[in-house]
Amino acid sequence: MAATRSGVIRRLLGWVALLLMPVSVWAASWQILVVGLRDDPRYERKTLEQAFIGKPTGRPLVAAQIAIDELKDNLQDSGNQLKLQDLQWDGKSTTELLGEINKRKAQVLLLDLPVEQQKALMDAFAKISTAPIVFNISESSDALRGASCHPHWLHTLPSDRMLADAMAQWLAARNWRDMILLVGPEPQDQALRDIWTASIKRFGLKVKAERKFVLSGDPRQREASNPKLLTAEPAHDVVMVLDSVGEFAKGLPFNTALPRPVVGSSGLVPLAWHTSWERYGAPQLSHRFQKLTNKQMASQDWASWMAVKSFATALDEEPKATLAQLLNNLRSGKTTLDGFKGTALSFRPWDGQLRQGIFMAHGQAVAGMAPVEGVLHPKEILDTLGADEPESLCKRR
Repeated sequence: MAATRSGVIRRLLGWVALLLMPVSVWAASWQILVVGLRDDPRYERKTLEQAFIGKPTGRPLVAAQIAIDELKDNLQDSGNQLKLQDLQWDGKSTTELLGEINKRKAQVLLLDLPVEQQKALMDAFAKISTAPIVFNISESSDALRGASCHPHWLHTLPSDRMLADAMAQWLAARNWRDMILLVGPEPQDQALRDIWTASIKRFGLKVKAERKFVLSGDPRQREASNPKLLTAEPAHDVVMVLDSVGEFAKGLPFNTALPRPVVGSSGLVPLAWHTSWERYGAPQLSHRFQKLTNKQMASQDWASWMAVKSFATALDEEPKATLAQLLNNLRSGKTTLDGFKGTALSFRPWDGQLRQGIFMAHGQAVAGMAPVEGVLHPKEILDTLGADEPESLCKRR
């Protein structure tokens, strides 16, 4: 009798042990490779110390690791894990870069590269038999979403056109329609001018005067470098400044001829992320990032975090999906995402851009978000920001 009881106890203990075992073991290890540019001018010490609003505060590696740590348990339950690697590319040989990507067996790339290096890599992707999923996390150029697009590229950072549309919506909603437009001397400033002018027209705003500025102490260039002279007339509601460098723009608020708000590259600025956003779990994310880095989370950091979260979400929904299936689920908009912005996000099928709200923020706070109330769209309100499907120049889908 005692022997029988002992056997029953052993069987019970065996069943308990089986119940306590993990429901799955690691089925797949996914390699995520962050590709940066060696000696990237965007991360020069002087540039980072200037800390202009909207500019990156450093390479976005930590944000990607935060996302992996947050989602580790969910992925473990589905039999997957993510591993993060870092690669600094010299920006010269795409063949060598592709070789390194293959060597590291990277299935997901987070590209922290300027536009020209990304274009070169797009062209080289034809040489890869099984191409990775690519997330652009730090370049806002519309060219990468337009004529130079690629079906494997997904963009978590907003495009320049999205930012411009957000600002134009915001101004139109307040009936601040007349503006003086100040444009810098750099080629990037002219590119921004063309994009922002299109948004201004799209939402019924008016440029009463457009002037070029220079950052100079030369008295012979006084009319082009003095904020009061540049903004004295004609009558206007707002001063819009487009300054890709940021040095002139930072000194413009409260230094105009008339008491008018400054928007664009300074004053009120459209951003993907701002650390003063205090809803939908955002404070916890910003605090985690600041604790680890001793700096505030910038838009590029959020885009890096969002890229990892996007891939992990698609993987969590279909744990045994192939890389091609995961890309299709993301690119088609089938996978919806939580970016802590209060609405479901998804990627646009026509250009791979992540639909998202844009914060209208200044140095201390978020003043609001676009799309603004009252703006309409027949299908998706977030598609009022950026190139909508009928106007997209992307042909390689």
